[in-house]
Amino acid sequence: MRTSAYALRLGLGRAKSRNPRRGSIIRSKPTRERCTIERSPRRLSTSWVVALAALASVALPGLAVAVDLPSAPSSSSAASAPPPPAPAAAAAPAPTTTAPAAVTLRVGSVGAVVRDLQRELRRRGLRVKVDGAYGPGTKRAVMRIQKRMGLATTGVADPRFLGRLGIRVRAVAAVGLVAPVQTGARYLRTFPVVGDTSYIDDYGNARSQGSHEGNDIMAAAGTPVVAVADGVITRLTRAETGLGGIWIWFLDDAGNEYYYAHLASITEGLNEGSRARVGEVIGTVGNTGDARSTAPHLHFEVHPGGGGPINPYPDLVAVDPKPRPTVG
Repeated sequence: MRTSAYALRLGLGRAKSRNPRRGSIIRSKPTRERCTIERSPRRLSTSWVVALAALASVALPGLAVAVDLPSAPSSSSAASAPPPPAPAAAAAPAPTTTAPAAVTLRVGSVGAVVRDLQRELRRRGLRVKVDGAYGPGTKRAVMRIQKRMGLATTGVADPRFLGRLGIRVRAVAAVGLVAPVQTGARYLRTFPVVGDTSYIDDYGNARSQGSHEGNDIMAAAGTPVVAVADGVITRLTRAETGLGGIWIWFLDDAGNEYYYAHLASITEGLNEGSRARVGEVIGTVGNTGDARSTAPHLHFEVHPGGGGPINPYPDLVAVDPKPRPTVG
């Protein structure tokens, strides 16, 4: 027997079933359970929506009514839709400019900036050689100008002092780096003196203290002296000591030793154990020690493997293509 929908709503329906034992029909008692029947919400048809929108526009002419008609998306509308905007391109980085490095010139500095400084000193009436090498003469001239300007008389041309002179730094000054020379020299990678020089093969010549164990390289006082290879300073003295006066012993990475004597000065900051690169300024030419009565020069020796001295002249010629001989 079927239960009507009305009976279900009231909860008064009676259900019949057969007893499997007796085959009789058993009537169930009426239940008070309420059954709920869910109905899907009714939707207004498209025509009704359009009609209501038209009526609203007539009744309320000042009111703008927008009606979106439900429609299934079609492939044609999807194809005609404008593509999504492309992501904005990353802004190009602003161009950067590299400021010139601050340059401080002192004894031992070489390069174009030193030459510009020397020209300016001469223009201001000071007698100084324009050779691009910052020696004691350039230092004395700088100290005189510093005194005129009321500055501390340090003899060091710092960026502030160069600016007061109107010198514009076009490039980083070579504070003691001379490019190594590719030659057939056996021991030296560059010439030990930077500037105008002259020398002869005076190795073994008689001296008051015995035979000459090196070559004397004649140059103006204050001319830069550089490391002839990569290595380390093993010994030095800034006070005049013995025959060599102010001197340096330099050991290259191959185990060869070089002796620089009669120096006027040793570059600030260098001490025993300091490393130096080939071409780095380590001092300046002078006439200290037993060379006080002679012209300024560098006494230079080569000791292969740290042993006895050999004649450095062949290597000097190899790294200096235009040697200018002088009387030894």
